[in-house]
Amino acid sequence: MTWFMSLRTHWFEPPLWKKPQQTGATVAVLIGATLAWMALYGWVGWTLWAGGFGRLSILQLSGFGASIVLGVLLVTAWRSTWPVLRRRNQRWGALDLDQMMVMDPAEFEEYVAQRVFNHRGYTVHNTRHTKDGGVDILVTDRFGQTAVVQCKRYRGTVGEATVRDLYGTMIHFEASYAYLVTTGAVSDEARRWVVGKPIELIDGRELVEIAKSDEVL
Repeated sequence: MTWFMSLRTHWFEPPLWKKPQQTGATVAVLIGATLAWMALYGWVGWTLWAGGFGRLSILQLSGFGASIVLGVLLVTAWRSTWPVLRRRNQRWGALDLDQMMVMDPAEFEEYVAQRVFNHRGYTVHNTRHTKDGGVDILVTDRFGQTAVVQCKRYRGTVGEATVRDLYGTMIHFEASYAYLVTTGAVSDEARRWVVGKPIELIDGRELVEIAKSDEVL
C-alpha cells in the first residue's frame, strides 16, 4: 500500500525503513575490492620498475588497464557509501520509549529528524524554531519531493482529529506526503481514515523498531 500511495503522490520515495539498508555486505565487498586493487596496482608498478617501460607485455597492459577501471569504480562506490557510514556514526543511537519520554519536545523532534529520516538518506529540515502550521520537520527525498512530519511525544492515543489536521497541513504546504510519529498509540479510527491517503502513521512500538532496524552494519 505504501508503494501505491507513493505512486499517487508524485513519486515520493517510499519509507526507506521498509527495506533497511544493509551496508555491512557492501562495505566488506568494497574493502576486499580495494585490497585487490592495491595488490594489482602494486604488481603493475613492480613489473614496470623491474622490466622498464620499453617493452610492455599484454599481461602488463591488461593489468594496467584493469587497475585504472577498478580504481574509478572503487572511487565511485566509496563516494556513494561514505555518506551512509557517516550517518550511522551520528550522535543519536536507537532509544527505547522510556528514553524518548524523558526528552523535551525539541529533543524528540531532533531525534526523529536525525535517527528516523536523515539516518536513511532523507534530507530533513527541523522547523522547531518556526512552528509554522504544526509542521515539526520537513523531509525531502532524493527526487526533491517534500513531506511534512508531525511529532507527538506522549503516552496517549492519537485520534482521527489529529490525523485530519495533519492532512490539512500537508495540503496547505503542498507536500507530497505526511508522517505522524508518536511515542503513544494510534487509534483504529485514525488508521482507517488514512487508508488511500499519502500519510504514514508511526506509533511508539513501530518507532522503536524503525530506530533500531539498521543498527548492525
